[in-house]
Amino acid sequence: MPYAEQPTIILGTDGFLGRNFLDYWRARGWPVHPVGRAAGDFTDPAVVEAAFRAAPKAGRILHAITKQRTGAIQYEMQGELLHDNARIHLNVLEAWRRHQPGAKLLSLGSSCVYPESPRPLPEAAFRSGPPHPSVRGYALAKEMLAIGSETYGAQYGLRWLHCILATVYGPHAHTEAHRSHFMAALIARAAALQSAGATEFEVWGSPDTVRDLLYVSDQIEAVIAADQAFSDTILNVTPNAPVTIGECAGAILRALDWPARIVHPPGSFQGAGYKSLDSGRFLAATGWRPQVGLEEGVRRALAAGITGEPRA
Repeated sequence: MPYAEQPTIILGTDGFLGRNFLDYWRARGWPVHPVGRAAGDFTDPAVVEAAFRAAPKAGRILHAITKQRTGAIQYEMQGELLHDNARIHLNVLEAWRRHQPGAKLLSLGSSCVYPESPRPLPEAAFRSGPPHPSVRGYALAKEMLAIGSETYGAQYGLRWLHCILATVYGPHAHTEAHRSHFMAALIARAAALQSAGATEFEVWGSPDTVRDLLYVSDQIEAVIAADQAFSDTILNVTPNAPVTIGECAGAILRALDWPARIVHPPGSFQGAGYKSLDSGRFLAATGWRPQVGLEEGVRRALAAGITGEPRA
């Protein structure tokens, strides 16, 4: 059977990841039922019930709805991020059970659910310690989604997979302050500074900060590979190839052909100094490997329009 012969319900098709998943499905002619902002506020259970009732019977549900902020502002809204995301995820779990019990739920997770560690973290480290203080509320809601998938699956006989992703960048990425992840923010800032004639590239935090990073098409294909090989588990879906912020900044300068001096403002926001996942289970089972290198990914992101202007 072809991978996506049955319809896929994609939740969150106005967001960065959801929009890219939708584009990927449509480019291949796979049947898809998009659910975006027009459906209403997913913190309201009646809205989610209505959206699921209106959807066709599906082979999978790809849950990409989340309320997220980045940087220091997260410290100021821990309760709000927990409140809204927990309600979104619980509403999706219940509507899945009630209206789409034959569909496999693919939910997109974040490495923020793991504790800080100086070495790559395997899935066994899930719930082994507290997350970074800046993401406590958001991380707790993501943890609840993972455990909720497991408990709903066990009680009601449902299939699920919770994929914990790398930091992702590419077309449609947010570049607004407090919404963009580090790579999209770096690319946007560099493009704007170069256009303004600047000779310095301001990069927040330490150049030695370590993260997992994937261009969005690679991350989508990794999720597809994971879905084909795994079910009913929490799974790290990253390339086992962490990068430093300094390496990312250098790749951006090369892609732009911009001989700027990199500066790191003292006191700028710094999250966890090292966050990388051990995706050995996923890589061994699937043979998946990324196709887009760091500098090529930057070039593609720039060509797709990451220029520092807020996204529509």
